[in-house]
Amino acid sequence: MMRLGICAALDVGTTLHARSFLRGVYLSSHLFSNVRRAQHLYFDDGASAEGGRAAAERFIEAGVDAVIGHFASGSAATVVASYAQAGIPLILPASTCAALTKEGSTTFRICASDRLLAKRLLAFAEDEGLLRLAMFTDSSLHGQQQLQEIKQAAGAPNKLSTVRIVSDATHADALVFCGRLKASHDFLVENRAAGCGLPIFFTDDAASPALVGGVENIGTVYVISFPVASDLPEAQSVDLAYQRLYNEPAPVYAIETLAAFSLVDLAARQHRGLLDALRFNEFSTSAGPIRFSNGENDHARVSLWVYADKRAHERRLLC
Repeated sequence: MMRLGICAALDVGTTLHARSFLRGVYLSSHLFSNVRRAQHLYFDDGASAEGGRAAAERFIEAGVDAVIGHFASGSAATVVASYAQAGIPLILPASTCAALTKEGSTTFRICASDRLLAKRLLAFAEDEGLLRLAMFTDSSLHGQQQLQEIKQAAGAPNKLSTVRIVSDATHADALVFCGRLKASHDFLVENRAAGCGLPIFFTDDAASPALVGGVENIGTVYVISFPVASDLPEAQSVDLAYQRLYNEPAPVYAIETLAAFSLVDLAARQHRGLLDALRFNEFSTSAGPIRFSNGENDHARVSLWVYADKRAHERRLLC
């Protein structure tokens, strides 16, 4: 029997995305036969480094065949080397820190990395004529890594973009906030209350209607994140199943979770071992095709979310 370690912050008090993750796990156990037959070992890592280490110790001791998670980059960063040493595949549905796949030879990222998100953000900002960006972040490793990737992409010697980072927000065309959902919401509320009317960019963790919940003057808000089910033709069947259970479309983190378990289900059917299948095969999953090169998904896609006072919420794929 296959044994799966399942790890994330599982308390909605820590992150609202916990609900999407757990719903994705539950639905996966119904949709994918190898996942349904597997033994599931859960661990709440609290999105922290300490929690990540505790989870890895438990999973390695239990001899799991693969780990789904960790969602927080700060948790994942502490354990990729341990899983690699143990030969355990670590499948990251939503941890974006670019260094994770370099430091863990058994780490496989489904979503876009911070590096790809940064490139797409800068390209879109340039297209919109937003050429001076002021950067802000919360205290999370996730936010700080994203900020550094954007700064590095904007300052690269061979960069094609004309966007530059400015230190004074009064000289900016737009603000960029990198961080978790709650901190992103607070940043939006505080800046609009202070009279800031500039467009504000947020990054992947802010991809939730909760970002603008209760905000009267949204202004123009962009979120550079991952696709939801309605953006992906391949996700329509799992989206319908999700809607039948929960009476709402499948959100971002449910789709990323379903894709991770779909990947495990398909890889477990291969004649070669699970780890080799992940390294060398291409898979058709609920989030589209997945094939890994050095742990990164060659087909990872980025979605732009737009909120504005005077027009309906919209999304579109940037790659």
